[in-house]
Amino acid sequence: MVYQINTVFGTVPVSVFVKEIKSIRLKVFPSGEIRLSAPPGTPDHFIRDLLEKKRSWVNKQLECFKQTEGIEKEDTIRTGTSTRILGRQLVIKIVEERQKRIVRDDLKLLIYTPNVNDQEDIDRQFINWWQKNSKQYFQQQIARIFPIVEKHGVAKPELVVRRMQTLWGSCSRKKGIVNLNYYLYKAPVACIEYVILHELIHFLYPRHDRNFLDFLTIHMPDWEERKRLLDFEIVLGV
Repeated sequence: MVYQINTVFGTVPVSVFVKEIKSIRLKVFPSGEIRLSAPPGTPDHFIRDLLEKKRSWVNKQLECFKQTEGIEKEDTIRTGTSTRILGRQLVIKIVEERQKRIVRDDLKLLIYTPNVNDQEDIDRQFINWWQKNSKQYFQQQIARIFPIVEKHGVAKPELVVRRMQTLWGSCSRKKGIVNLNYYLYKAPVACIEYVILHELIHFLYPRHDRNFLDFLTIHMPDWEERKRLLDFEIVLGV
C-alpha cells in the first residue's frame, strides 16, 4: 500500500514499514523522506487518519530542514556551517593556527588548524574530535547512571560508539557491550540519559516487557517525553 501526504512542498510519499512495535512511529528526515513504522495489522484508515492529524507537524519539520539545508551535514566542515552538540546549535568557524585543536563554547565550535585549505584534513580533525569527545561524555554518563543496575548484579559493560542508521543504542548481553550512536551526541542531555538507562536495563530485562517498563518508569518517570523528543525532533544522521 502506497501512502501519500499533502505538504507545503507538494504531495510526498510516505514509506511504511511493518514492525513488531506497540505503537505507530512517524519520522521526517533531512532529505525530505517520510517514514512510518506500524505494528502488524494496523488498519489502513488508522494510518491515513494519523497522517492527516500529523500533517501540520510534518510541514513544520520539512520547512525547518529546508531552511537549514546542508547546515548540519558533517561530511564537509567549513566556516559558516553549524552542528548540534548536546542539544545546542553551534556555528563552526575555521581558524588558522600552528597547533591543531577544537574549542567549544555556548555559541561556536572553533576549529584551529594550520591546514585551512585542506578540507580532508579538517574533516578528519572534526570526526576524530567528535568520536573522542562523544565517547568521553557517554562514559561519564554511564558511570553516573550505572549504579541503578549495578546493585542488581549487572557487571559494568564496555562502551562502543559507532555510526548507526536506525538505532540510538543497542547492547549485547553476552559480550557485555553497550553500543551508542555516533550522532546521539547531538541530542539533549535528558535524551542521552534515557538511551543509556534503556540499554543498561536490558542487561536485567532483555525484552520490552512489563518488568522492563516498570523498572524504567520507576527510575525515570518522564522517559516517554524523552523518547518522544528523540523520535520526533532529533533525527538520526542518515
